[in-house]
Amino acid sequence: MKISVITPSFNQRDFIEQTIRSVLDQEMDPELEHLVIDGGSNDGTIEILNKYNQHISWISEPDNGQADAVNKGLKSASGNIIGWLNSDDLYLPGALQKVADYFTEHPDCKWLYGKCKIIDEDGKEIWKWITGYKNSGLRSYRYKKLLTENYISQPAVFFRKELIDELGSLNTGLDYAMDYDLWLRFGQKYPAGVINEYLSAFR
Repeated sequence: MKISVITPSFNQRDFIEQTIRSVLDQEMDPELEHLVIDGGSNDGTIEILNKYNQHISWISEPDNGQADAVNKGLKSASGNIIGWLNSDDLYLPGALQKVADYFTEHPDCKWLYGKCKIIDEDGKEIWKWITGYKNSGLRSYRYKKLLTENYISQPAVFFRKELIDELGSLNTGLDYAMDYDLWLRFGQKYPAGVINEYLSAFR
């Protein structure tokens, strides 16, 4: 098993190194690939990416937004499991091993999600009531509920790359709901697996 993490980025100098470290510091058995798709940052982000040249793969060029950047990463990813982590979000310790274990133990599972905390710019957890509300909805996967409410946190989702080949990549015409649109396409055909643990933090 190989996990590819795709990070779209643009002018996130203040957070991108924390994001990278949260990926690289994972203790895990599977092979790991981290792809940073930068949109042409000019704020010092490139200097940070250069610092990690031996550990990540990255490009920096103009793109058409977050969905376009993620799609570029999907085309380049060599892993059979995909994670999408934005450039100010974090994986929590042990998250990727839990994901790998779940897919190994459930070979028919095509995609899964876990819990996700919400943090501020200093990394302090905030809006716990929103997290609690989301957690109450994600304990068991229900497509009918997903049709009316996106209770799934994007940084805590992982999927088999074959789903993209089958159902398509992100819709670049959607500025804010490209993730929700993807979950709906996934969920219409395949039920999601659920890891009832915190996997990530959303800033």
